[in-house]
Amino acid sequence: MPPSNHSLALVIAVSTALFTALLVPALVRAAGAKLTGTIVVVNQKSDSITLVDLATLEAYRHVKVVAAPHEAAVSPDGRTVVVTNYARPGEPQRWLSVIALPSGETLRTIDLAPFRKPHDVRWVDAERVVCTAEADSALLVVHVGTGAVERVIPTGNALSHMLALSTDRRRIYCSNMTAGSVSAFDFATGKKLADIPTGKECEGVGVSPDGRWVVAGNRAEDTISIIDAESLKVVARVASPGFPYRVQFTPDGRHALVPHAQSGALVMLDVVKRKVTRVITLSGTQVEDPSTAGVFPHPDGRHAFVTVRNDDSVLVLDLATGKTIARVPAQASPDGVAWSPIGR
Repeated sequence: MPPSNHSLALVIAVSTALFTALLVPALVRAAGAKLTGTIVVVNQKSDSITLVDLATLEAYRHVKVVAAPHEAAVSPDGRTVVVTNYARPGEPQRWLSVIALPSGETLRTIDLAPFRKPHDVRWVDAERVVCTAEADSALLVVHVGTGAVERVIPTGNALSHMLALSTDRRRIYCSNMTAGSVSAFDFATGKKLADIPTGKECEGVGVSPDGRWVVAGNRAEDTISIIDAESLKVVARVASPGFPYRVQFTPDGRHALVPHAQSGALVMLDVVKRKVTRVITLSGTQVEDPSTAGVFPHPDGRHAFVTVRNDDSVLVLDLATGKTIARVPAQASPDGVAWSPIGR
């Protein structure tokens, strides 16, 4: 007796599912075969970070941190990551978590009291980081080994949220969400050089590797501002719908990568041409409307890692083709992301 249409359809569906299950991991491994190191994904709502072996695209460890982590920065030697424990509604945090890579061992927890709500963080040298203390309108220079707050730089603004530190460590910039501005400082002296109006609810901020350009995302008005670091003036404001959220530069300094949390896209802004040259719509997620969050470029200049908050994942993107070449599950509500050259 010949099989019914229903039975035949079922056989085809099962066969297709099995084929896909076998084929997709092979494609993913092939796509990521030349990439190495460790991706660090910060999970806001599960109080953890996820460590991903980039060579195998395996999330091999979830490490608990204090509470409500948001951002992370990897040390110059790649062997340590510092994670900021920021805040839940009505519950400000005051800790930095210091974690070894690639093992995920917690080395120490730094109590920043009386300072609260550390949000963004950058390494200054092999021993120190600088972070925001948002509740106290300040930037803190912290010795990672001793936990001592060595310097306090007042920002003079409410909700100083994200940081950008120039490669030569001469300038530091912070975004001020309430004022809709970027503050520029001489990092050696702590002297404020300017408060630069950029646009409503300025959040993401990045500085080009040569220190020439600063880019800021104004999320409440869907614009991106380009700042001349010499004049400390906005030289262009580019329309970019979809809630521009974070900013990171490609290694060559030509493009600013700007995730858009409401449009599910990664925008590439050419700072020389002063225009958006590519909009990469995320694919490969398990949700219809992905909420793009953090971004970090691979040093090869071709790949980038993007977190998707409502998909609980990190994506590996090919910037040249705009394709998603891998999706790796993380934990709840991933936000900040960083990369270390040290693999498992």
